[in-house]
Parts: sequence; structure tokens; C-alpha cells
Amino acid sequence: MANAIHEERRKQKQKDLKRKKKAARRRLILALVLLAAFVCFIFGIVKLFSSDVFHDEEEFITFADEKFETDAVCPESDVDDREYHFNEDGTSYAIKRGNWVDGDTKSYIDKKIDSILKKENSSMALLIDAGAYEAPNGAVSTVVHFSTYNADGRHMKIESAKADTKLFDGETGKGADSLQVMNVNYKTKAQDYAEEYFSKTYSDKDLKDDWERFVTSDDTNFNKFVITEDQIAFFFDQDTVLIPEDGTPAVSIPQTIIGSTIRPEILERYVDKSKPMVALTFDDGPYSKTEMKILDTLEENGGVATFFYLGNRVKNDYKSAKRAVKLGCELGNHSWSHPVMSQLDNKEIASQINKTNAVIYKYCGVEPVVARPPYGEYNDKVLKRTGMAQILWSLDTMDWKTRDAEKSFKAVKKAKNLDGKIILMHSIYKESAEATELIVPWLKDNGYQLVTVSELIKYKTGKPPQAGKVYKKVN
Repeated sequence: MANAIHEERRKQKQKDLKRKKKAARRRLILALVLLAAFVCFIFGIVKLFSSDVFHDEEEFITFADEKFETDAVCPESDVDDREYHFNEDGTSYAIKRGNWVDGDTKSYIDKKIDSILKKENSSMALLIDAGAYEAPNGAVSTVVHFSTYNADGRHMKIESAKADTKLFDGETGKGADSLQVMNVNYKTKAQDYAEEYFSKTYSDKDLKDDWERFVTSDDTNFNKFVITEDQIAFFFDQDTVLIPEDGTPAVSIPQTIIGSTIRPEILERYVDKSKPMVALTFDDGPYSKTEMKILDTLEENGGVATFFYLGNRVKNDYKSAKRAVKLGCELGNHSWSHPVMSQLDNKEIASQINKTNAVIYKYCGVEPVVARPPYGEYNDKVLKRTGMAQILWSLDTMDWKTRDAEKSFKAVKKAKNLDGKIILMHSIYKESAEATELIVPWLKDNGYQLVTVSELIKYKTGKPPQAGKVYKKVN
């Protein structure tokens, strides 16, 4: 009997102990919940009354550093070089420089930063994040991202954001087009990844209603990117995929996913015969003083042109001609001394052509396969005796007459479909060189590939230029 009573008391004590433990746990959980609520309340109050609007240099540096970390769109790099410029009365700006590559890429980035600093002077803060990255195939890509901020109440609001990218051949320093570095299917893989990334990463309130159209694999998308050792980072314009307040969207795709679309080696040039192409042609050179400027524009934009040279000018001025050949441009025959070829006899026609071909080959290392008769004048005798394809033109910019860069540019812009067209200009006028600086980027931005005359004929007809045939446009 005593044992039974003792056992009953023991069990009761165990029950009492369990009840006390449960009660203690409940009190602890309640205390933690109340503490969390209090912390959230305090955090909310702090956030409500906090401000990131800066008033002095120290606050500006804090603001800039925070934005460089939280709003970063450029891939990380081994270098983090920062400078800060506080201005009480105007734009304060900060620059964060990442990896540097010597030579052309560094020079390009410096010029881009200088250009931004000159233009963006109406905001309260300007932040610039720049860097250069080397790809496994030797391509070097640069990005210069800038964003402007202004005070909106107690907080700094982003006003504008933009990323500019550029590709270079790391060995030669030449500018490169995306399809010289990437295979043609890279946009398809990028689209698949980006669609999933944005839909899973951002809420509907952050995504634009029509955001999907900015991540499709068409010509206008996935053209801004940098390639690092382990990823490709694609940049999108503000107010495309995301709402403007979210700045410049970016997505980084691991090379384990997209790496197969990177070419093993950089192509010297790439032409997609399924896409629009146009041939810029320049007469009456060589003339290095102006042609070097034309070639600078072509090189920067990954384009080429055809230069129709006068033989009697080559010996004394072939520096630009040799550079043109190096860049992949074509040299054509424009006679020896610019006569009206149709008024010459057979012997004189042959002399004008043969002497010019010989001097171009001697000093430039290439022999022309196309010719342009001065003034566009030809007859059956010229076609037979030259033994070369005769190249006329679809569009005359009248640069030789107007000597006005803007008018030459307008002549190109107002023309309708330029696919397969041959544009006539002259390389001996400074205004024509200035017009080229406007025309070439415009053609590129509007989806045209800049090709030589021979390339245009080959890709449009399936055959190289045919001797004795006249070409005005190629469809």
C-alpha cells in the first residue's frame, strides 16, 4: 500500500514538472514575439525618420558607398579604386573603377567618364561605376554605368541610369562587334535564362507590364554585355524590364550555362547574310589627313568601307590606305587621273586601269577587283577594256557639292530601305569625315551591317563581283 502511494506521488510530480516547463516555454515564446515586434516597431520608426539625403562630404561618401554596394550592376573585380567629389552648390560625383586593361580600353573608359561628367551636371549626385574584363577567348569588354540622384523628401531618388558597353580585341585593341565574339545562338540562351531570372527574382510591382519583349532574342536586345572569366553580365536600359525607380536592370549568366556560345577565337569580321547590309564607298583618295578620321569611326564601330583610289595619289600618300586594308576595308580602282573614261580609246582605258592596279598593289599589298568610273561615265568599250566590275551607286550624299556634314547625314537618314544599297561619298573632304562620324553609328543603330562592295555583292547574289557587269544596288 505504501509503495502504491509513493508511486502515485512520483507521477504527480512529473506531471507538475511538465506543466511548469510548458508554461515556461510559452512565456519565452511570448517574450520573443513581443521583442521581435518591438524591434520591428523601432526599425520602422528609425526608417520613417531616417534620411539618406547628404549635407556634407562625409555623408556623401557614405551615400555613394552604400549605393555602389546595394545597387551594383557591374560584375565584381579585383580592383576597387574610388574617388569622391563633393560640391555643395552643384553635382557631387563619385567614381568607382574596377579592373583596368592598358591601352585602348583604359583610354576609352576615361573618355567615356569625361563625357558623362560634362553632360550630367543637373543632378544632386552622379555615381559612375566602370571596369574592364577579359574573356577566355581574349576579348576585352568594358562597361561604364552611371546613375543620377536627386532629393525627394527625406530620401535620394534615382532619376536616370544607363550602362554603356564596348568590346575590344584584346590582342589588337580593335573594336569588335558582338557576333565577332559570340556565336549567333547566344541570344536564345540568354533569353531563356533572363525570362526565368526576372520572373522569379522580381515581383509584379517591379516588373513592367511588357517586360518580356525586352528579353526576347531579337536584334534590339542582349547587345550590352561584358564577359568575365566565369560569367556574362547583360545590361538593360532603364524603364524597360523594371520600373524606372529600380534603375538599370542586369542579369549575370554563369559560363557553365552560356559559355558554349562564346567563340573559341575572335573572328576578324562577321557578316550575317540574313540581315540588312549597306556599302559605304569613298572616292578620290587616298588622302590620309581626312581618311584617318573616317577610319577611326569605322574601327570604333566595327565597320568597313570601300575606297576608290586615284592611282596618281597613291605613291605619295598611302599611309591611310595601308591602315584601311588592315581594318578589312576594300580598295577599288578609280582610274589614274580621273578622266571621262568613255571618251578614251582602248589603249588609254587600259593604261588608266592597269597603272592604278599596279601602284595600289605595290604600296598597299592588294590588287583591286572592283572599279568605279569617274563621274559614273562608262560605255561598252569601258566595260570590256577594264576587265573589272564597275561599281556605281544607289545614293549620292552630294557631299562633294554641299560640303556640309549635317546635309550629308540627312541625305542618308531620309532615304528609305538601305539594304543592298551603295552610298557614294568622298574621302578628301573634312566635312565628309565629319559626316561619317554621324552616318556610321546611325546605320549601326538601325540594324545595318557595314560591308565592302565585294561583300555586299557576294552575300546578296551568291557570287563575287563579275567583270564587265555594272552594279548600282544589290538586292
